[in-house]
Amino acid sequence: MHRAASLALLIFLSAAPVLASEGDTPLARAPSDMTGAEIDLYNQGRASTDDDYIRCRRLEQVGSLVKKLRVCNTNADWKRIADRGNQEARDSMEWIQRGFSSSQEPKDQIMPSTGRPQ
Repeated sequence: MHRAASLALLIFLSAAPVLASEGDTPLARAPSDMTGAEIDLYNQGRASTDDDYIRCRRLEQVGSLVKKLRVCNTNADWKRIADRGNQEARDSMEWIQRGFSSSQEPKDQIMPSTGRPQ
């Protein structure tokens, strides 16, 4: 279940256009739409640790044992995707800890007694 949610998030975020910061050359197309040769040409002369270096990953598609989805992003975009996912996970855990824990229910959610002896 968690893996499917992560895949859906990556697919959604990879469809977003790449934002170029000042001094960067904007990409003509989204990295996932580029061919391998175009990516190689774009990466030429860049270090693999450079923020503008494009990396591609093959993600398993839900419902298929063989089919993979090719998702390409710059290192900076992959870092933003990971940071956003981590922040959302932290926010969810904080919400769970503040709200409905198994040790205490909110007072407005407590069921009225049914009249049975306790």
